Amino acid sequence: MTPYLLQELDEQPLAIIGDVHGEILALDQLLDHLEHQASGRLLVFIGDLCDRGPSSVSVIQKVRDLVDQGRAICLLGNHEINLLANDAKDGSGWFFDIREASDTPFYAPFERATARERPAIRDFFSRLPLAIRMPGLRIVHAAWDTAAIEAIAQVPLGHILEFIHECSQRLENAAHKDDLHARYLAERERWHTRLEDPDHPPPYLDAVADHEVLEQALSPIKRLTSGIEALCPQPFFSGNRWRYLDRVPWWNDDADPTPVLIGHYWRLFTRPENSQAWRYSRLFEGVAPTAWHGRHEQAFCLDYSVGARWRERKQHVPVDQSRFRLAAMLWPERSLIFDNGDVLPTHVKASANALQPGPG
Repeated sequence: MTPYLLQELDEQPLAIIGDVHGEILALDQLLDHLEHQASGRLLVFIGDLCDRGPSSVSVIQKVRDLVDQGRAICLLGNHEINLLANDAKDGSGWFFDIREASDTPFYAPFERATARERPAIRDFFSRLPLAIRMPGLRIVHAAWDTAAIEAIAQVPLGHILEFIHECSQRLENAAHKDDLHARYLAERERWHTRLEDPDHPPPYLDAVADHEVLEQALSPIKRLTSGIEALCPQPFFSGNRWRYLDRVPWWNDDADPTPVLIGHYWRLFTRPENSQAWRYSRLFEGVAPTAWHGRHEQAFCLDYSVGARWRERKQHVPVDQSRFRLAAMLWPERSLIFDNGDVLPTHVKASANALQPGPG
C-alpha cells in the first residue's frame, strides 16, 4: 500500500506532542514522563520541531531516531516547510547562514547545523507527512481544511519537495497578473530591513499583502501548516516581522465533529495579566487552557508556546518558573501530560473561569 502525505493509521493508543521549537530540555523531560506513565504507545509529533529555541539540531536528531525506530510519526509544520522551501525566516539562523546575524540578538545562544548535518535534516523532513487520519481522530499542524486535505491525499509520501515546487509555480504563474509577482519582489527588496523593525514599520505594502492573500488561496500546504488567514486592514508586528494576514479560528466553522488535534497557535496555559500582551489570546477567548474548542468542541490546540522560552532566557527566568509549556495528549484518554510532570484531564463546555493556576 502506497503511503501518502495524508497518512492513514489504524486505531491505537497515541501520545501526540505539541510544537517543540528547539527546546530539547522540555522535550527530554516530557519524553521521560511519557516513558513512566504511557510507555509503549506511538508518539506523534505535530510539527514545528525547529526554530527559535536553542537546540533545533538536537531535537531533530532525537525525533528522527524515534521515527527511524518505528516509535514515532512526525508531521510537517510551517517551520519545516520553510526550511524545505529555502525560505529563511525569523528564528531559522541555526540552519540558514543568512539569518544567523539577525537572529542572534533574539535567540542566541543556539546550536547551528553543520554543512554535513544540513542535507540529512532536509532529507528527514522530505520524508514526513502533512496530516494523519485515524478512526475517530484527525491530526494536522494548523488547520484541517477539507479542500487542502483532498489535494494531498494522493500525493505519495516523499514527494513533498515536488509538491512545494508545484504550489510555488502555481502561485508565481497566478501572480504574474497585474505584475503582482514583480511588485511583490520589489517591495520585499526595498523594505526588507523595516519589515523586521518593530519601531519603524514600512508603509502599507499592497503587493506583499495581495501576494500573501493569493498564496493562502492557492497553496494547500500553506493552509494545512499555517492555518486559515484573512487580510488585516492594519498590519501588525508578530514573530519579529510585520504581517498583513491574521489567523482566524477556523475551528468555529469546521462542520466535522470528529476530534482534531492541532499545534501552531501559541496557546497559553496561564493567561497574561494584559490581554494585549499575547496577540493570539483572542483566538482562545473564553476557552479554558485545558478545554476543547470549536463549533462542536471538536478541536484541541496542543501548542502551549514552549517556543517562547527564549523571551524568558533573556530575562533570566529559571526554567522551573516558565509560564510556557510543552504538552502531549494521551489518546484515547484525552488527558494532558506536561514537561513539568503535571497530568490534567481535558474538558468540553469549559469557561474561562475554569482556568487552572499556572507555574508562574
